[in-house]
Amino acid sequence: MVETPLCEIAYKHKTDKCPRIKHCYTPFYYELLKDKPIKRVLEMGIGTMETMGHIPNYKIGASLYMWQEFFPEAQVFGADISPNAMIDDKRIKTYICDETDEEQVKQLVNKVGSDVDLFIDDASHFVSHQIFLAKTILPLLKKDVIYIIEDVGMPDHIKKGLIDYDCHVPRIPHKRYLRNRIPKDRLLIVKNK
Repeated sequence: MVETPLCEIAYKHKTDKCPRIKHCYTPFYYELLKDKPIKRVLEMGIGTMETMGHIPNYKIGASLYMWQEFFPEAQVFGADISPNAMIDDKRIKTYICDETDEEQVKQLVNKVGSDVDLFIDDASHFVSHQIFLAKTILPLLKKDVIYIIEDVGMPDHIKKGLIDYDCHVPRIPHKRYLRNRIPKDRLLIVKNK
């Protein structure tokens, strides 16, 4: 696996999206996003010391800091259900939001705006939550948003739940993290039809 500039940034900020820490997402993200004019990023699921304590020297908002550095002109937004995940820094703004609460999701979009270029669902990782969030927030965002669900254990279930959208599981060379014999190191890209 080739280490990309985004891998280096991810490792610097200690996000588990990079292969040296856990997942092998950053090589894929680099190729997908390196030439895109990303101005607004929204990531659902920021992480706290309780949920990310397995990463040595973890800093709350690690992936938000990664996006901020990788997209030097972008405004980066994060949302999480936990008040312990809130940070504010330069071009990073965070909000409390329960991904399973339709009204809170709508309020989040009202606060950050609908013109999000990149949306990442890295929240609870429950299939029902992933489907609910996509169905709730995608109609509120611009049509060409790049929408990615991380840590997908059951892509076929999500695809069935999102039948009105084009869903694609990209090939990612990865280490296998098995839980109940299902690889969790997968992404799902969701597009409006």
